[in-house]
Amino acid sequence: MPATYLETIEKLQQQGLETLKQAQAVQIATLTSIREIVASVPLTPAVPSLERLPTFAELTDLSQTFVKQLAAQQSTYVAELAGFFSTVQKDAAAVLDKAVQNASTPK
Repeated sequence: MPATYLETIEKLQQQGLETLKQAQAVQIATLTSIREIVASVPLTPAVPSLERLPTFAELTDLSQTFVKQLAAQQSTYVAELAGFFSTVQKDAAAVLDKAVQNASTPK
């Protein structure tokens, strides 16, 4: 027997709650890690001597490496989003087509 409209909504709500619960757990774990990192930072950091300061070239190299990593990560993320929304769009179109087909079928 096919699920009723209310059963379908309830199932979607439960899936949404589970997803939210997982996202919240990740956020709590992240905040816990940050708290632990902050707790391990010395209260009075040592002042670096001029000899230990990085050169402008070193800072530039470090920044360029970071920007490249950030761009690669964002590119991967955008590709995953595009794939997700492409699938969602196809699924939604299929459901809509089926609904139109069912509505136009004489009973």
